[in-house]
Amino acid sequence: MKTTIWMMLLMLSTSAIVANISRKKSMGFMDNDPQIEPQFLSSLIKDDRLYLDVPKEVLGKPMLFVRYGRENKGPYYLQVIWSLKGDEVLLKQPSIRPVKGIILPIRPNLVLDENILAIFPLEENSGVTDKYRIDVTDLLLQDDIEWAPGFSERPVPGITKLLGAKNLEREVVVKIRKGIIKGGSKIALPIFYGFAPLPDPMATRGFDYRMGFSTEGSIDRKHKTHNTKGNINRWRLEKKFSDSVISVPKQPITLTMSPDIPKKWRPYVRAGVEEWLSAFEAAGFKNAIVVKETDSISEWDQHSIHTSLIKWGRAKYLRGNEDMDYGGTASLMCDLRTGEILRGDIYLGASVQSLSERYFIRAAPLDKRAQNFPFPEELVGALFQRLTAHEAGHFFGLIDSNYGEYGYPIEKMNDSTWLREMGHTPSIMNYTRTNNLPQPEDSIPPELLMNKVGPMDRYQIQWGYTEFPKEMDSQDREAELERMLRWQDSVLWYRFNMSRPERIGPGTTNEVVETNDPVGSAGMALKNLQRVLELLPEAIGDEPDYGRLDRLYHDVQKHWYDHMVHVASLLGGYDIRYKPMELSGNMYVPISMEKQQAALDYLQVNAFQTPQWLVEPEFAVKIRYSTFPNEVLAYQQLLLMDMLAPDRLKRLEYLELHIGHKDAVAQYLDKVQAGLFQELQRGTGPVDPGRQELQKTYIDRLVSIMAKERVNFFATTKSHDYTDYTKGLMMECLIELQEDLGHRLKRDKDLVSQGHWQRCLEKIQTLLR
Repeated sequence: MKTTIWMMLLMLSTSAIVANISRKKSMGFMDNDPQIEPQFLSSLIKDDRLYLDVPKEVLGKPMLFVRYGRENKGPYYLQVIWSLKGDEVLLKQPSIRPVKGIILPIRPNLVLDENILAIFPLEENSGVTDKYRIDVTDLLLQDDIEWAPGFSERPVPGITKLLGAKNLEREVVVKIRKGIIKGGSKIALPIFYGFAPLPDPMATRGFDYRMGFSTEGSIDRKHKTHNTKGNINRWRLEKKFSDSVISVPKQPITLTMSPDIPKKWRPYVRAGVEEWLSAFEAAGFKNAIVVKETDSISEWDQHSIHTSLIKWGRAKYLRGNEDMDYGGTASLMCDLRTGEILRGDIYLGASVQSLSERYFIRAAPLDKRAQNFPFPEELVGALFQRLTAHEAGHFFGLIDSNYGEYGYPIEKMNDSTWLREMGHTPSIMNYTRTNNLPQPEDSIPPELLMNKVGPMDRYQIQWGYTEFPKEMDSQDREAELERMLRWQDSVLWYRFNMSRPERIGPGTTNEVVETNDPVGSAGMALKNLQRVLELLPEAIGDEPDYGRLDRLYHDVQKHWYDHMVHVASLLGGYDIRYKPMELSGNMYVPISMEKQQAALDYLQVNAFQTPQWLVEPEFAVKIRYSTFPNEVLAYQQLLLMDMLAPDRLKRLEYLELHIGHKDAVAQYLDKVQAGLFQELQRGTGPVDPGRQELQKTYIDRLVSIMAKERVNFFATTKSHDYTDYTKGLMMECLIELQEDLGHRLKRDKDLVSQGHWQRCLEKIQTLLR
């Protein structure tokens, strides 16, 4: 009897539950995944409309509203809150306060506490179950959301469609096919959107311009050497055993390799990320990184804030992109309140071809594996490892810039012991590429030619991620961080400087191995470049066409130019040492005049005397039928323009007026002109056609500078203007050159290249008449 009564009660209870569920379903109040905890948003699609149920507990709490990127494009995201106003739910974007007294505005220079992104009327019977149901279809399918200043997408009606929604753990992901205008055409792209709650704020680490971390918000650090108030971007790492010097983290930084990554490259991609394990050990964390491998992952998990991916670029497979030379990138999604990285993605866009060819022009004389195409698999894999390691640095919060450049001794570049321990560049984040300074007779093991996570990277991670005891007060924490920063006083390769358009010294260039002797480095590298050209025909012997030969020849010429630019960075250049005011010494230390003179002498011989080995390699006759295009000449002209640029001449002016280098500008201009026109003094021989172009380029440039009217009067608008002092010295150079030309033409009626010299004279006379 008791059993019968119990069964009847159970059946009645079950019937009531089923009836209640049916009633809620008929009203449209049920989640599509009822097992998800109700404390966050949940989605429902009904009659092609997208509804969100907003629990009362969610109101007023910050969360992220995300538009996920495609391919190599990072996500856009807004920090938002939901609020209830009468019978409407408002989606608002508040201003953010990451540091006491500082506000990240909703839009630049806009004083506004919050902005309303959308207003949603409550659906019928909404709120009776502690949730407010709203229809958000138009928000995603029709509204023109400004995700960032200047970036929005106006949907194209007719090809925009809701495709699905998924409730994940404390997260909602929505997929739509969105019609947009791209390149003048209507394109319907699959785009994912998401809502996810923000975690409790973590401990912050303040931005410091002496280190290479990215920041929350948008600190403009390109021309600033002061500490704007803000926080660096970094992952939340907390020791599981707080009393241990080195501990595993409570939650490691986790990355998942996309199934698109070919299996043969996955071990190398993993190794590239795991190179950073030693850097995190320096910060006190063991096994701080976990790299997962999978052969399948749902599109919903791919677009979850809880999944950080290593993506495999597909653009390289498109017709027209076969020769694309695109490396990779990384994107971060951060909590703007603290700088905590919530999700990051690494995008590997490089092709086997681009990685192989970039390595060939630097390492072929030093690595026999690279002397024939295609490269063996283990070599290509190692190149993917290098690429991944660099992009992983961005994933951990570091930016592209100049890390410890101009710090390594040149004599260590062919020292195997040094290279094994320190590498040939202090940081994988530098654009240094492969070490091409050793000579074949040095017998450097090929694995030591590649860049790797170095001492500067370990230093950066140690400063950014070291966890301090909770009982340590903020003043002591700041003192300890400053103590780490002061290591830069004695360790040259710990010094960071921010990349900028103006190359103000040898520690600010790219694409070459930056040692403490740019002239010596260029000499060593150019010997190997000549060897590369000698190896080139045999390396591509089995190619069906000349495509690779053309590309590699172009790349060799470009790399020659990179080295000339590096040498030229000494001219009017400085060694950069960021430091606080309390320390003695200058932030910018001039390169010695002896080194500057040696650099100018080197360029006159190796850059402006036509390098026949580069212009006319033996194979050129097979693929050329004209002097067009003459890339070497174009690079020579670019270099000359750079050597006459106003920013360089203003630096020389400063050396003259404030550092005590008397007549620095006049002597520099005199030496540049004397080197370019040495044929006038040397004899009656013909002037090489390339030299004629350079000489006429020089005159044309100075004449155009003289003829330019004054248009700028504010100090900040004169960066590209020449000072009257420099223009006066340039005029003196032209007057002297006019006299030399006139005298030589009168004295020697049979002067070879007379027509060229006459044109030079007439050009100057158009200005001086």
